[in-house]
Amino acid sequence: MNISVVGLGRLGLPFSFFLASKGHKVLCFDKNLNIKEQLKQSKNIEPGLNDYIKKYKKNIFIEKKINSLISKTKISFIVLPTPSNKDGSFSNSFIFKSLDEISLSLKIKKNTNHIIVITSTVSPGSCDLFVKYLEKKGFKNKKDFSIVYNPHFIAQGTTLKNLEKPDLVLIGTNNDKTKKKINDFYKKIYKKKSLLKNTNFKEGEISKIAINCYITTKISFSNYISELSETTKNVDAKIILDVIGQDKRINHSYMKVGTKFSGPCFPRDNLALINFSKKSNISPLIPISTNKINSKQSVRIIKNLKKVIKKEKKLLNVGLFGLTYKPDTNLILGSQGASLIYEIKKSKINIKKINIFDKFLTYNEVKKFNKDLSFYENKKNFVKNSDIIIIMYPGLDEKFFKNYKSKKRLYIFDCWRSISYKKKPIELIEFGKYYN
Repeated sequence: MNISVVGLGRLGLPFSFFLASKGHKVLCFDKNLNIKEQLKQSKNIEPGLNDYIKKYKKNIFIEKKINSLISKTKISFIVLPTPSNKDGSFSNSFIFKSLDEISLSLKIKKNTNHIIVITSTVSPGSCDLFVKYLEKKGFKNKKDFSIVYNPHFIAQGTTLKNLEKPDLVLIGTNNDKTKKKINDFYKKIYKKKSLLKNTNFKEGEISKIAINCYITTKISFSNYISELSETTKNVDAKIILDVIGQDKRINHSYMKVGTKFSGPCFPRDNLALINFSKKSNISPLIPISTNKINSKQSVRIIKNLKKVIKKEKKLLNVGLFGLTYKPDTNLILGSQGASLIYEIKKSKINIKKINIFDKFLTYNEVKKFNKDLSFYENKKNFVKNSDIIIIMYPGLDEKFFKNYKSKKRLYIFDCWRSISYKKKPIELIEFGKYYN
């Protein structure tokens, strides 16, 4: 089947090759003129993408105009960014621009019911606006075109894994014929039919942002229990959260000691739900409370930093193990590390410098973010030149510190409880446990 994809960014590129891996001929368009260069740098975009490119590039065709995509296909996937507006809602400007270009082709290709699939996260009510937008241009809904809302539930660093084995495939439509076509399309990709969840437009739009809001609520609740435990001797949040997660009604997912939620999706989806709630005259107490708890997490780290500095009575070098928002991605913007650096500067704590070690980043990427940071490519040098090391994301290999051979005391803030041993002169400060 010939399929078109508009947008070859961090999601669009892996998604295109995922479709190609299923035997489809995928025609792609992106205004970025350096697509070939982007393909060369694919390993920096998403783990595993290089292998997909090698295996399935014969099924990928880069087009110079959207017109050629529409004329050669019956279904188009729109994978474009929807940046947040000041009020928290999502901007549809990129999608509207793509619809403008698609409409030029629809004039030639009338009465074919071209299916336009919106995969971008949008504010509730957006798909109805897309329908009206094309209708105003003279096209008939369900006859010349059909809109489908099909957001992806993926995370950067695991995009291809998430596409191969999703928890659900959400399909929002406003007519039965199109719903059947999209369902049949995905049934050929995923054998498990129960993955397909059909909704109308608004149900799907709300579901997408509500899922992320629920996840962030679990994270903030875990951090609340963690902070509570830090004020009480002989109490470990890790044990408490394990007990809570054992209840099948709750489960262990996201019930862990850790830092704040961050990245490109969680924070902005919460803001979008807050915005929609206000428009619906509903008080957004849950997402607001979730965000308030989340904003306090850097302050918790700084509180312990102040304790250590007071104890040592000298200027110390602070090392951040991890600056990206999660492993297997090079995205710094919006990460917990980025917010901590901001809060450290804001608090005016007397420290020598901030060191960074992150195997998913390069020197240039770190310096571009903040030129005052000291970046280390070598783990030993990073440890050697740091007095305090803060573990910013999970998945740390314990061997990293086991070979520590120095008489100098090293403080480790184990924010994700990934270290199971205590070895002098290493002093472990564990999130979710009392530290005097």
